Amino acid sequence: MAGGFGERLRPLTECTPKPMLPVGDRPLMESIIDGLRAAGIERVNISVHHQSKKITDHFGDGSNFGININYVTEDRPLGTAGALGIMDTPQETLLVINGDILTQLDFRAMLKYHREHNSELTVAVQNYDLQVPYGVIECDGPNVQRFIEKPVIKNFVNAGIYLLEPSVHQLIPNGEKFDMTDLIQRLLSQGRPVAAFPIHEYWLDIGRPEDYLEAQSNIKDPGQVTG
Repeated sequence: MAGGFGERLRPLTECTPKPMLPVGDRPLMESIIDGLRAAGIERVNISVHHQSKKITDHFGDGSNFGININYVTEDRPLGTAGALGIMDTPQETLLVINGDILTQLDFRAMLKYHREHNSELTVAVQNYDLQVPYGVIECDGPNVQRFIEKPVIKNFVNAGIYLLEPSVHQLIPNGEKFDMTDLIQRLLSQGRPVAAFPIHEYWLDIGRPEDYLEAQSNIKDPGQVTG
C-alpha cells in the first residue's frame, strides 16, 4: 500500500512518496520487496497515488528485483484497504503490507498461524506499552479502592500487515474510501474469524520524523535491529 501522502513526514514527502524515502543506500520499499521475495512471494501489487511515477519508474515490472510487479492506481486516496476493491478478486491468500514498514517478520510463520486458526483475516500486532506519568487512583464513588504509581498500560497495536482470504474481498467496496479498520469491524460484526498474530521480530512503522531517524540509525548500526 504505497498511495498515501506521508503528511507527517513533510517536507521530505512533498516531492517524494514516503515508500521511496532513502533508508541507508536504497528506498524504504526496496527493503520491503526484498523481504517479500525472500519469503517466496513472486507477485506483488503496489497501490500508488502520490508521486506514483517515481515508484513505477524505479521498480518497473519488478524483473530487476526478482519479482513480478503490477500497479493499482488510485485516482483519489482510497484509504488503507480501498485499493483492494479495484483489484481483481484474489484466488489465494493475500498478504497486504503498508509501504512504510521495516520488519523482520517471518511471513511464512504468519501464514501458518493464519491457517491454523482458520481465520478469514489475520492482522499482525505489535506490543505497545504506555506509561501513565502520574499516580492513578481507582475509586468506587467517593471511596478510594486502589492507588497505582505510574502504571504501564499494555496493549497490542495494529502493525499494518494483514493476511486476507478471497472470501473477504467481496466486503470491500469498489472505488470507495475504505480502511482496514472498517473491514475488520465488518467481519467482526458478522461473527467471522479474525486473528491477531503477535510480532516478536524487529518492526518499525516510519510514520513520523523521529521514526525515520530511528530507521537511519538502525541501518548504520545493524546491532540495534534485533528480533
